[in-house]
Amino acid sequence: MKLIIGFVIGMIFFAGCKESVDCEREIYLMPEGFRGKVIVFFDQQDGQEKQFEGDARLYHIPPSGYLKSQFPKNEGCMGDNRIQFFYENSNGNRQVLDYFLNIDRDSIPREKDYVMFTFLSDKSAKPDFVIHCIGELREFNELTQSVRYLKPVEILDSL
Repeated sequence: MKLIIGFVIGMIFFAGCKESVDCEREIYLMPEGFRGKVIVFFDQQDGQEKQFEGDARLYHIPPSGYLKSQFPKNEGCMGDNRIQFFYENSNGNRQVLDYFLNIDRDSIPREKDYVMFTFLSDKSAKPDFVIHCIGELREFNELTQSVRYLKPVEILDSL
């Protein structure tokens, strides 16, 4: 009996975990040299139409850094290799942007742009959005402070 109960609890746990990390890959294309906050607002009817590159969602970020997207919020894959960031120049050539937390701290180039950190909107708040901060290591504190007092609803209303 204990074995059956353990098996059922294990299956429920496994199913719940699998669902929480099931997500689509994402590719963010930012204008070459972009620094600052990238904010993507999800479930916006008048937003950028859904586009895919292979099996990955494709987000073309405008120079403002603010994007309204028709995609729903993508759950469960922050901080892994399913999300990729690139600078893209006018010829369509791409340069990879590394996620800062994935870099060996003993060999961090100081004069290089990174995706410094990511914030997700509160699950109970609307609209759903994600914020990615892009910049050099020296800009970390400034970027952190700039997000602290951000008013996403006001930004969305201005787009």
